[in-house]
Amino acid sequence: MLSSLRMPVPRLSNEGDDPLSIFMKPPPYETDEERTDRLRREAEEKRVSDQIDEYIKAERAAMKKKRSDIKLLLLGQRKSTTLKNFQLTFAPKAWREERTSWRAVIQFNLVRSVNTILDVLSKEMLSALGGGSTAHLNIAQSSSRPPSGSWSMDALDANLDGNFSSDDEQEVYQPIPASTFPPLKFTSSHSLLKLRLAPLRSVECDLKTFLGAGSTEVTASTSDISQMVATPFDIDYRGSAPPSASLTRRRTNEFAVRSHAAWKRSLGMHTGSSKTRPSSPKAGLDLDGATEVIAGCKDDIKMLWHDPLIQELLKRRGVKLGDSAAYYFHHVDRIANRKYEPSDDDVLRARLRTLGVQEHKLVFEHSADAGSTWCIYDVGGSRTSRAAWLPFFDDAHAILFLAPINCFDEQLAEDPRVNRLQDSMILWKSIVSSKLLTGCSIVLFLNKYDLLVKKLQSGVQARDFVTNYGDRENDAAVFAKYMRGKFKTLLKDLSPKPRPFYGFLTSVIDQQNTGLTLSYLRDGILREHLKKAEIV
Repeated sequence: MLSSLRMPVPRLSNEGDDPLSIFMKPPPYETDEERTDRLRREAEEKRVSDQIDEYIKAERAAMKKKRSDIKLLLLGQRKSTTLKNFQLTFAPKAWREERTSWRAVIQFNLVRSVNTILDVLSKEMLSALGGGSTAHLNIAQSSSRPPSGSWSMDALDANLDGNFSSDDEQEVYQPIPASTFPPLKFTSSHSLLKLRLAPLRSVECDLKTFLGAGSTEVTASTSDISQMVATPFDIDYRGSAPPSASLTRRRTNEFAVRSHAAWKRSLGMHTGSSKTRPSSPKAGLDLDGATEVIAGCKDDIKMLWHDPLIQELLKRRGVKLGDSAAYYFHHVDRIANRKYEPSDDDVLRARLRTLGVQEHKLVFEHSADAGSTWCIYDVGGSRTSRAAWLPFFDDAHAILFLAPINCFDEQLAEDPRVNRLQDSMILWKSIVSSKLLTGCSIVLFLNKYDLLVKKLQSGVQARDFVTNYGDRENDAAVFAKYMRGKFKTLLKDLSPKPRPFYGFLTSVIDQQNTGLTLSYLRDGILREHLKKAEIV
C-alpha cells in the first residue's frame, strides 16, 4: 500500500537538462557576429579570473614567507649606523650598489656644518661691531650640563612615570657672557671667508631639494611636547610641569626626511652606476653642479676649520656640530673633490634623520642564510615617536636596543630636562618588564664606546653626572662595565620570566668588530627562532 503512494523521483535525462549547462549553452539563433562578441567576453572574463587566482596564490605564498622571515625591531637612540653595519656585513653587494648615492647626504652633512660655523661667526662679528653682549645669539649649543645636572640610578622609578623635578628644567644652552673672556679679534680675512663660502648656502638648499619633497626642518614645539611619552606603554606625557618656554626655547633645527625610500628613489639608488647623476628641475644645480661648488670652496673650508680663532669661538659658545663633523672636515681634501666617491667609513658616519617608522628588507647574500630575509623596523627613537611603537611589538622575534653610552652628560634634544643615558635606562626598564615582549629576544648594544673613551680622556668626570658611580676610576672600560651591570640587573629583576642577557659594547667606526658582533647576534636570534618553532 505504501509502495503505491511513493512519489516518483525526477531525474535529469541528459547533460542538457543540467542548470549550469543550460546557463552556459549558447543562445539559439546566435549570429556569427554575436558569437564572436560572446567568445571575446568569455575570454576576457577567464583572463580576469585567472589573474585573481594568481594574485591569491601569490598572496598566500607571500604570507607564508613572511611568517618565516625574522622580524627585528631597532629601539633606542641613533640606530642608523647599526642598520648600515647590518647591510655592510650581510648584504655587501647591495651595499656597494647604493654606496655611491650617499654622496649627496655626506656633502649635505659637510655643508651644513660649514654653514653652522658661518652663522656663529657672522653673529659674533656683528655683535663685536656693536660692542654688545653675545648672550642673545641663536646658536646651536652643546647639550652638556655642568655638574649640577647630575642624575642618580635611584631616580629611575620616578622618571619611569614621567615625573621630573624642577631642577631638570634648564635651557638647552647657556651662552657664556661676553665679559668672561677677552673679545675675539676678527680680521678682514674672516669677512673674506664668509663671502667666499656664501655659495654653500644655496648648495645646502639644493641638496635638501634632492633629498626629497617629503623633507622638513624639525624643531621642538609645544605640539611635539604634548605627544611625548617616556615609554611606548605610557598614555601621555605626565611631566611635573606643563610644556613651558624652557622646553620650546630650543633653537636648533634638524633637517629630516619622511622616508628612506623617498630620498633613495630621488637619488637613483640601486642603479649601480656612478656616472649618471640625477637632477631636479626645482633645484638651481644638479648634483654634479653642487659637487663643483663644494670642490671650489675646498681651500676656504679647510681655512675656516683650522683657524684658531674659529676653534676658540666654537669652544666658547659650546657649539656642537655632530659626531661626524670633525671626521668630514679632516677628510675635506677627498670629499670636496670633483671625482669624490664615498667610502664605507664616509657612509657609516653620514647622518640623515628620518621621521616615522622605516621598514628595511635585509636579504642575506652569504653563508647558510643566503636568500633569507630579515624585516628590520627602525621605529624612531625620540620621545615624540614612541607612542607609535606598540603595534610593531606584535610577533617581533627580537629587539636590538641601542643606548649611547657616551651621553651620560647630555640631554634629550626634544626635552632638555632629561638626561640621554638616563632616558635609555628608563626605556630599557619598560621594555624588559613588558609581558607583551616575554617571548621576544632582547639584545643590548651600549653604543659609541669610542666616543666615551675620548670624552673621559678629555677630562669629563663621570661621577659629576652619574652620582651612583662614586669613587670608581674615571676610565671608559670601568664605566662601561658599571653601566652594563646596571642594565643587566634591570633585566634580571624585572623580566616576567627568566631570560638570558645579551649585552655588547659597540663602536661604529670599528667595522671588523661590529661585523663579528652582528654575526653573533644573527646566530643567537636564529637559534632562538628555531627553538620557538620547535625545530631544534
